[in-house]
Amino acid sequence: MKKRFIFSKIHIIISFFLLNYNLICRANLIIPPLDLYLDSHSLGMGGAFVGLANNENALFTNPAGIGEQDKRDRSKSVVKFATFPNLTAAANSYTAGLLGNYFDNNIKYPTKELENSIENASPNDIVYSRASLFPTVVLSRFQFGFLADSLVSGYTTKYSNPQTSAYSTTANPISYDRSFALVSRSQLGPCLGIGIPIPGTNTSIGIGARYLERASIVSTVEGNSNGFIKESSDATSRSFNKTQGFAFDLGLMMPFKGSWNYKIGLSALDVGDSTFQPVSSSSVKEVEKMNIKAGMSINPSLGKDLGFILSIEGDRINDQRVNDRDKLRVGSELSFGSYNNNDAFLSLRVGYAMRTVSAGITIRTIFARLEFATFGEAVQASNGIVADRRYAFRLTVDLNK
Repeated sequence: MKKRFIFSKIHIIISFFLLNYNLICRANLIIPPLDLYLDSHSLGMGGAFVGLANNENALFTNPAGIGEQDKRDRSKSVVKFATFPNLTAAANSYTAGLLGNYFDNNIKYPTKELENSIENASPNDIVYSRASLFPTVVLSRFQFGFLADSLVSGYTTKYSNPQTSAYSTTANPISYDRSFALVSRSQLGPCLGIGIPIPGTNTSIGIGARYLERASIVSTVEGNSNGFIKESSDATSRSFNKTQGFAFDLGLMMPFKGSWNYKIGLSALDVGDSTFQPVSSSSVKEVEKMNIKAGMSINPSLGKDLGFILSIEGDRINDQRVNDRDKLRVGSELSFGSYNNNDAFLSLRVGYAMRTVSAGITIRTIFARLEFATFGEAVQASNGIVADRRYAFRLTVDLNK
């Protein structure tokens, strides 16, 4: 009982420290590339997951954790996870506030969001909307799933003086006084991985692979108080960059014996840089830079009814575009009903990443999981760095429970 009390206090102290650290640590950030998958569990822990990798999301962070069995787990089931539909949706406050107006009535979500941001230009009106669907099954140490992911993001810049449009002609002069920086990406394809125990050791290695078809837009759309300039909007809607290709990940997981149950994890995602080839002459290839992660976690034995996890990670260690301090991710989790979140009826999380605080909660019913996370992202908008608060919700039905 005393040990449980101590770790509950540690969780509260970590939460307090992060909330105060966040207030004094604002500075310019270089935002790394987008994560492949929208994982609300990891987001609630600040993204510190490479040294934990203890659920079906290990495939996207550290494939060595696929199907890994904790020595405290007495289950002999071959099916470790079978989840459907495994749907995660995320938005920021601005985007979520428009759902009722534009999705229910006009069925133009998120198009209407972008138009609203242009018509009522404010430098803090950052549009962010993302959804991931990933039904998956883990059989022993093998995992297969199908990923469908879509992102729309951007912000408006308003100019003090009208600008001449790139589509302006003598016969049809066009000017604009604001623009919307748009980033859109959709990806679809199968993903699989395997965790391989090394004989005679507690160490596992992992290999992940995926084939994705992608459609991306990185463009600037001209507009004014009436909405988008038609010529600019039409050109953007035709500018999808369509690509396809394979990507591979490698992982290493080293659990250590002892009551603290600590693990060290290493992974290299998009090994050798993933190149997605154009599918038509109007598209160009896209390259995802390799991401090297390293971290560790502890999950001490507090009993079968209470679990505590602390995880620390260095993300994009090899990426020189990211400030060293911004590579740090820290997360903690307190679970009730089990020694970890996989079987607990309630799990609470708090984390730190990219100089912002995150938090999350999981509620498990008889066969379903409901998950919520709030996390921060620093966006380089026209008026400088804007700290954008975002929210993610996940619904998963566990078919093997």
